[in-house]
Amino acid sequence: MNRLECIKSMVAKCHTAADIGTDHGYVAEMLLNENVCEKVIATDLNKGPLNRAIKHLTSVNLHKKCDFRLGSGLTVLKENEADAIIIAGMGGELIADIIEASKNIALQASQLILQPMTTGDKLRQYLYENGFRITDENIVKEFHHYYFVIKAVPGKDEITDEIFYEISKIILEKKEPLILEYLNKILNVNENIIRSIVKNNGRDYNEKAEALKIKNKKIRELMEN
Repeated sequence: MNRLECIKSMVAKCHTAADIGTDHGYVAEMLLNENVCEKVIATDLNKGPLNRAIKHLTSVNLHKKCDFRLGSGLTVLKENEADAIIIAGMGGELIADIIEASKNIALQASQLILQPMTTGDKLRQYLYENGFRITDENIVKEFHHYYFVIKAVPGKDEITDEIFYEISKIILEKKEPLILEYLNKILNVNENIIRSIVKNNGRDYNEKAEALKIKNKKIRELMEN
């Protein structure tokens, strides 16, 4: 399963989905073709990507089921207009900023499907601290890159350890083989950083090395459970 298929698979059947930052409109196409939703509000901040989406969705004869809107984040939506909100292909901190800027809109959707390209830890922390509950999460791999797709709903939840901002508790519990591969990669990266710190900086950077050693120990414990 690739990244876009994973995003589509996590959207529960609904009337209207908003695809924020639609780019070519591929997610909108998949949702409509598989009758996941009846209508898509396809939005983009820039005219170029929005025009590409209009062109593509017209070519596959789905444009009549789409409402194309130019604008920033969720500001193009009215309250209760979209059941599902999809924000994919952006940094985790930017996704958090988009939600925060129109939190009333986000909190009235029944589901948020979020796919951060970077800083997934910052996005998870934001969700936990701002009235959202993560109900599902998946990991996919494309060309040596690992991507996380997060499903969140309005609600409250607490985490038992801050390590779960960085490492998805839900995916760990699923015992997905890819998560072990991903964690081994993280361990190797951290070990290389530790070696570099010890070699180049001696005692001055000992704190950073120690913090990484503690983190690696915790990761290994999670992998063994």
